[in-house]
Amino acid sequence: MSFADLTTFSTASVLTILGMAAVTYGMRLGGLLMADRLPQHGRWAHVLERLPGAVLISVWVPSALSAGPIGIAGAAATVITMIVVRNLFAAMVAGMVLVAAGRYFLG
Repeated sequence: MSFADLTTFSTASVLTILGMAAVTYGMRLGGLLMADRLPQHGRWAHVLERLPGAVLISVWVPSALSAGPIGIAGAAATVITMIVVRNLFAAMVAGMVLVAAGRYFLG
């Protein structure tokens, strides 16, 4: 078995990395430049404040459902812990511990 030489870079690799860096920087710069033009009050400001949570939930719920009963129990533990203690880290730990324990003991 032979391994690739990791000490040399091809031109395509370097251009790809530089292109990804330019796109990432451009997205961040665009966000900063557009921030002044976003509404600060009213309905749209409220919608934009809630958007990150909505995106997170749209990724999180299908993931929990596809994990089966253990994933659903972990999601429920996360939500309940967040409601009770209002600490994001504690809520994430509670959900992860429940899922890990469930997978370890129940398979």
